[in-house]
Amino acid sequence: MPSVFNNLRLEGAGRQGSLQIAGDGAAYTCRSGRSDGKVTAVKGVKRATWTVFGKYANVVLLDGDDGVLMRLDGFTAKNKEALRTDLQSIGVKLEDLEFCSSGANRGKHFFEAQGKRFVVEQTEPETEGKEPKTKRLFDLDLSRVSQCVVPTNTRAGAVPKEVSIQFNEDRREGAAEHQLVELRLYVPPGSGRDGDEENEDESDALRIQQQITQAANLKSVTGSLLAEFAPSEGVFVLPRGRYAVEMYADFFRMHGNMYDYKIAYSDVERFILLPRTDDVHYAFIVALDRPIRQGQQRYPHLVWQLKKTEAEIMVKLTEEQITSKYGANCGLKPELSGALYQLVARVFKVLSGKKVFTTGKFRSSDGRHAVSCSVKASTGQLYPLERSLAFIHKPTLIIKFEDISAVEFERFTGYGQSSATKNFDLKISTRGDGKEHTFTSIDRNEYKGLLEFLTAKGLKIRNLVETAAAENEARKRAMGLDGSSSDEDMPQRGPADSNDEDSPDEDFVAPKDASDDDDDDDDDDDEDGSGSDEEEEKPKKKKVRYTYMYRISRVPPPSQKKAKSPSPEKKKKKKKRKADEEESTKKPAKKAKKKKDPNAPKGKSSAFIFFGSATRAEIKAAHPDWSLGDVGRELGKRWKELTEDDKKPYHDLAAKDAERYKTEMEAYKAKQAADEE
Repeated sequence: MPSVFNNLRLEGAGRQGSLQIAGDGAAYTCRSGRSDGKVTAVKGVKRATWTVFGKYANVVLLDGDDGVLMRLDGFTAKNKEALRTDLQSIGVKLEDLEFCSSGANRGKHFFEAQGKRFVVEQTEPETEGKEPKTKRLFDLDLSRVSQCVVPTNTRAGAVPKEVSIQFNEDRREGAAEHQLVELRLYVPPGSGRDGDEENEDESDALRIQQQITQAANLKSVTGSLLAEFAPSEGVFVLPRGRYAVEMYADFFRMHGNMYDYKIAYSDVERFILLPRTDDVHYAFIVALDRPIRQGQQRYPHLVWQLKKTEAEIMVKLTEEQITSKYGANCGLKPELSGALYQLVARVFKVLSGKKVFTTGKFRSSDGRHAVSCSVKASTGQLYPLERSLAFIHKPTLIIKFEDISAVEFERFTGYGQSSATKNFDLKISTRGDGKEHTFTSIDRNEYKGLLEFLTAKGLKIRNLVETAAAENEARKRAMGLDGSSSDEDMPQRGPADSNDEDSPDEDFVAPKDASDDDDDDDDDDDEDGSGSDEEEEKPKKKKVRYTYMYRISRVPPPSQKKAKSPSPEKKKKKKKRKADEEESTKKPAKKAKKKKDPNAPKGKSSAFIFFGSATRAEIKAAHPDWSLGDVGRELGKRWKELTEDDKKPYHDLAAKDAERYKTEMEAYKAKQAADEE
């Protein structure tokens, strides 16, 4: 009866299970988590190795070509003989494989398992009475390698000395929490060079990189190439560089000078096509469910900058193949011509079967689809789309409206006094993770358009009236107007009147004539890719009243009907009457504010002030990313929830402080009277 070995862990999985040798193979059964009872079986076991790491041992089962079938950890010393017996029953010998544990970090490399495994071994120096012994440092399964590159060196003429090996992440259920994703090897010049090497001028690091790339089949792809775009036709701004893009039936491939990426269409969340503000380029965004990596840097969004120039591409499919697979009206033909950005969007849309979303009805003050702003230290453009906000290019952000909990307009927090009246900030708070995205340095002329748009979308705006009032005052000061001016000609409130129509939005549809105007692409921006808006119920628009800043522009609210202009005689009478009223109600000049005496006693504090001093640190520790306003609102909320008994200690402190203030003020006044005498 074969033995059952318990409390083992399968490579790449963090959960424990059991192993049993049977037939010509082995079966591993998971014993924990949602995968409880799941069996992983392998056949064709020809070799097995036993390696001790500290308290436990590692066992590797290999096939006839030395390929790894199963790697298990968690064996104890007493399991060795039982495992050896079970393996001998199926004709497999258990071999001891010793790894170097002396801390050595250099050795010689070679490939085994028909080039499927990369091995580095170290030979210990020969000592008196002992023969030199070779021990293994590590080995790598090349089937898990996703990239192998030689990092560039910025110095001119520098010889590459490093090789970076990147690995695919295991995203299966039950995968280990910690995984190896990158390994860098240092290759000293001249090391490992054989005498029969043909190209002696080639870097040793570059030679190893080419060997690993070839052994891991990183350059090979399966399937027929359907279309391709040359590196000269567009530049990627994220990740930066020029890549040739090859389109296949189930995936597309990016081939660059250093990195190659193979991205399945199933890993793409959405495509977005946006016009850049330079009127020359379009940005084609590929939002990924599984980000690609360059070293430690992850890229959840690919941003491809395309020109508006005319182009022609060939699709390697016949009319019959296109019709049978993608439909007669898909827009794809064996030969396509038109604007480059439209051709790219059309090919990606048809081959992937996913929608390409474009800009909506929003227009900035200068008639564009985006407003200029900054995120931290990076300047870019914010695109208010029909169902999301998109910021490009670094960092690229796509925030769905359904994920936004609140929007807040703030005065610009940059440097300089004049900047506070010319710019404002937009803070977006999201649901779930509670993150905040702040877009700064937005021109104040964009305030009205953004406010109308976001309000029409039903988003919660926290400081609606306060923000508009503050902006109004800032405009008055900027124009040198008196704060007490009459507001007869300044409408303060008006209903939200969006230019959006109650018609369903559509996704990107390439125009029949590729030379059509860009505004023909004003379509839907953001859907889940399953179904169109025509199936959804049209939401009723909410009438929201808010404050506009019309004091300077003299423009009436959008919903205010144009009144008939009065005759010249009435205008003169009105001006004269207004001038008389202003003369009679003219206020005297304000007196200079009296300077506070530094010797005066400190003012008394209320019970709420003492409560805030005792509670503020706790709130900041729980919510370190909250602003002062958020902390103040939380303090007010907690104060209202307190009972009178809970408030009593703070009222006592306030009463005690009031007595202190009274005593100190009496002494202060007495001293002032004595000094005057």
